[in-house]
Amino acid sequence: MLIVVLGIPSAFASWGVEVVRSLAQSAHPDLQMRWIDRADSFDPDNATPLLICSQFPSRSLRQALPMHQAPMIVFTTTGIDAVAHQRQFQPGLIEAVRTIGASVALIGDCRPQKRALLLDATTAPSEGIMIQAIAHHIGCGIAADAVDAVLASVGPMPQQTASTFTEAEEGIVTLVLENGIAHLRDAGVPLRSIWPHRVFFSGDRPNEEAPLVMDATGGSRVLYYGPYFHLAEGRWRAKLTLGFTKEAVGLPLKMAAFGPGLLGEARLRPRQEGIFAAQFSFLVSEPENPVEFHVRTEEGAIEGRIALGQVELSHLGHAQQAS
Repeated sequence: MLIVVLGIPSAFASWGVEVVRSLAQSAHPDLQMRWIDRADSFDPDNATPLLICSQFPSRSLRQALPMHQAPMIVFTTTGIDAVAHQRQFQPGLIEAVRTIGASVALIGDCRPQKRALLLDATTAPSEGIMIQAIAHHIGCGIAADAVDAVLASVGPMPQQTASTFTEAEEGIVTLVLENGIAHLRDAGVPLRSIWPHRVFFSGDRPNEEAPLVMDATGGSRVLYYGPYFHLAEGRWRAKLTLGFTKEAVGLPLKMAAFGPGLLGEARLRPRQEGIFAAQFSFLVSEPENPVEFHVRTEEGAIEGRIALGQVELSHLGHAQQAS
């Protein structure tokens, strides 16, 4: 017997794992519980009942799941709740967003909508109904009076983590994560992510947040880089919104995506001042690795300024679909 539980890091997912464990062990006392992280191998022992839990399913686990008709439960929540929870362990906003984004991308690559029971903290039914639904999904019948015993063992469903985000921080979390989480719940929602300029770093001041507008004066160099966020496997289109002053007209730029090797690139030479969009596509084949963008000048400049507004990313499908 094999049961798989996936969850975006949150108090709700932690509680859900304990519910599944309690129910499964009541029916299978010899059940073994195993956590799988993004670099772990997965080789199930068919003779041993297994409960596999993961926030960051590894490639080995993702590849093995289609070969097993195992019941799967996925626990999701809002990006705000997940990042607020993660900041208890990673106080930096960008680091916490990066971690939650990795979880969303890797769980999404399991394509859980086809066979999973999806439970979300914002729309979850009552504790009793949810416990009974989980029990039914994993094939462990449970009497109504046994629900109280499970709750006594795992405790009540937790409240969402209180957010202390500023309005700007909440905007970053929403733009980067919420569409990916919506797609995780419903595969019919187009998969996109928007990375605003505040998540990028300054090439002139490494590890510092990049300003909206950069001075291009000086030699050829990287002006913007980062943000090292994760994207689901497949082909993506990047649309960069860039602005140029009249002094920057004619200055050649190169935009590139890495993850870790070069994934794709494009060049742009503005013919007039203003705001323009540059687009190129690239293939993500290793979603375990974060994606980094570079925006660089390819020639030295005497004067001129360049702005990066945002990078809008749209999933075009998996490689065989997009080819």
